[in-house]
Amino acid sequence: GDGDGDAVAMLMRGDLAGKPTGQLPAGLGPGHTDPVGVELPKGSTSLELTLRLRATASPSHTDSSNSSDPADPAAYRSKMSADVTVTLEDRYGTPYRMSAGDLPADGKAHRLTLELAQGERAPTDRAAEPLSLTGAQLDMSQPTGRAEEHRLSVERLTATGAGGTERRLAEPTSWKVTSANNNTTADPEAGNTPTRPDVQSRSPLTVSYGTGYIPRETPWESASLTIRLQAERPAAPEVEAVATDDFLAAAGARKGERLDVPFGGSAVPVRIVESVRALPTTQGSTTQDPGAGTTSGGALLVDLRSVNRVLDARYGESVAPSEWWLRTAPGATSQVAAELRERPDVEPSQVVVRDEIAERLRDDPFGAGPQAAFTAASVVAAALAAVGFAVSTAGSLRERSAEFALLRALGAPRRQLARLVAAEQGVLVALALVVGVALGAVLTRAVIPLIVLTSRATRPVPEVLVELPLTQVAFLLAALVVAPLIVTAVLVLRRGDAASSLRSLRVLHEQGGE
Repeated sequence: GDGDGDAVAMLMRGDLAGKPTGQLPAGLGPGHTDPVGVELPKGSTSLELTLRLRATASPSHTDSSNSSDPADPAAYRSKMSADVTVTLEDRYGTPYRMSAGDLPADGKAHRLTLELAQGERAPTDRAAEPLSLTGAQLDMSQPTGRAEEHRLSVERLTATGAGGTERRLAEPTSWKVTSANNNTTADPEAGNTPTRPDVQSRSPLTVSYGTGYIPRETPWESASLTIRLQAERPAAPEVEAVATDDFLAAAGARKGERLDVPFGGSAVPVRIVESVRALPTTQGSTTQDPGAGTTSGGALLVDLRSVNRVLDARYGESVAPSEWWLRTAPGATSQVAAELRERPDVEPSQVVVRDEIAERLRDDPFGAGPQAAFTAASVVAAALAAVGFAVSTAGSLRERSAEFALLRALGAPRRQLARLVAAEQGVLVALALVVGVALGAVLTRAVIPLIVLTSRATRPVPEVLVELPLTQVAFLLAALVVAPLIVTAVLVLRRGDAASSLRSLRVLHEQGGE
């Protein structure tokens, strides 16, 4: 997740969380998002670094078995070189590590160039400007028999624009320098361990360090030394996460608890601040076990910028996003999807469009079949209910025809009789509709989640959400009420002849009426 305003690109069903879903990712990002390091001008096509690495022999860090080394350390010529890797960060805090080439330790100034716009395949082609130079790393093999003293200078930084215009960048003034060594034979008492980097100058940035060495009696050993320059930034924030219920169950954790989560092989402490039923695009981790039901390891929602800051501060590492969620302008979804699929570095199947998924799910027979069957059943049930109400109303009116004939003979207006009958039938119809709608809603919510399946004949994750469309239900109920009202109005308001009324009175008198 990304903690800035673009987090609204994550669409999530409201029933999956106990709070408004738009608020879930908003509080995960770090409070400080100002750019750090050396900011590159927008539209830069290349970055050039002028670096100088000078090496001298270290008399105090020499293998005692070596007697052929020159006595004058200044006359020492190093055969070492360092692989330079530069880290650029975009405005979302996404790091891009790019190789700048090889830097010999010959004391000469070397210009290393990073191409930032090599067509569609440039590492930073998808980066959101502006870019910032936030770090550099030198990797080298440790020498054998004699340590070296190195002096690294960052003498010039230059950015080149699209028109070929060069612009010198401000020199880095606030950097943190660290080192790492994987020599298993390093012994501080023997003096073959690397010395701690020391910043001797801020402008230009100059760093000195000792390489340490591998003893000559173990020439088969190999070890590497890493010098890491990192732009200083505010202290790494606490990483907060939103966890799914399945994750909490699998990890045996609970809301508010802290736990270590692996990212790219390194552990990052994470505090769970909220829980949800499910998170978008994480249903792939769910499996169907006929014996145990649905099992899943769950998922975590974290802020990428916060995670990378912790990884960078602790290990000098970072993780890059493998998936992007895009929010397009209204009506531009199809155009954006088409342009992305035309890119030579993107497989068309990698571009997933929400509207296309919804359309595919609607057309899928496993899902569309049960929905169509329930729709047809609803229409047929409504038609049968309307006919039943009409027949019941007609039968009731015919049974009371003699009573209505007497009332009309006594001068009761037909409209008053119609209102009376409509009120009586309305109460009966209303009771029937209330009971029917309640039973229908209960059965729908109980049955539909059990019969709607995915194209793989599995339960969808998250499960089907049954929503009753109030407008359509109200229209259907109104149609049911119309039929008995029309029958009532026709039978009550139609004019009867006098003979019919007299015959009705006679029948009523014979039955004991007055």
